[in-house]
Amino acid sequence: MSLGKEARRLYLEEKYNCAEAAWLGMASNLTKDERAFGCRLVGGFGGGLACGSVCGALAGSVMGLGLFFGREPGQPRAEKLRELTKQLSEAFAKEFGSINCRDIRQEGDNYRLRCADYVEFCVNKASDLVDAELADDFDCG
Repeated sequence: MSLGKEARRLYLEEKYNCAEAAWLGMASNLTKDERAFGCRLVGGFGGGLACGSVCGALAGSVMGLGLFFGREPGQPRAEKLRELTKQLSEAFAKEFGSINCRDIRQEGDNYRLRCADYVEFCVNKASDLVDAELADDFDCG
């Protein structure tokens, strides 16, 4: 199962919020305690910071990018993380018309089905960005 499909499942079946599901999808290689800690940290991003701002699925996926490209305390600014965050945000905006929850969230009882699309898209795109970047780093050619 792809990381995006797993994140979608977590969102729809296990009722995690969008940010939590995206984070958990990106953090599949971490320990249970590490995943739980990250889930606690990202929870407030759901629903666009609970006010319709930046999509929680996007925020959770950016946090997932930080797993791979974030900096350690005392280290220089993480330029690769900034670059990949921009790429992910631009791809999301191109696909859905905005990065803000208030602009893309559908009204009514079925909103979770549409939001599940955002979760799946973000996790798949973020994991593709990670894979491409890591493949470049390990290119022996």
